[in-house]
Amino acid sequence: MMIFTPREALCRLQGIEERSNAALYCKFDPLHLPEILALVGRTHGLAELHVALKSSIVTLFSTVDRVKCLEQEMAYHQARVASLQAQIGAIKRAEGNVEEVGNDPSNKRRRI
Repeated sequence: MMIFTPREALCRLQGIEERSNAALYCKFDPLHLPEILALVGRTHGLAELHVALKSSIVTLFSTVDRVKCLEQEMAYHQARVASLQAQIGAIKRAEGNVEEVGNDPSNKRRRI
């Protein structure tokens, strides 16, 4: 006698293939998939969550606006660079040997 997992047993009882999860998850609205996957993970454990993720990963990535993500990342890094330049300028002013702060020519000062 073969031993089946609960998923395999249910699939055999219903007469469906076990690997038809992709057909199931493709019918959900992609914006609802994160909530559905969270529910699967909470109620059925990591093994079922893994199966659900494998079946729906392409649909999940199709909802990501890659250009918008990159623009947000670029804006974050630009703000970070500006913050670091301000810190460097403050340190140099405190040391009294400010030559140039950032790339702006108006920030050039002579040594004191």
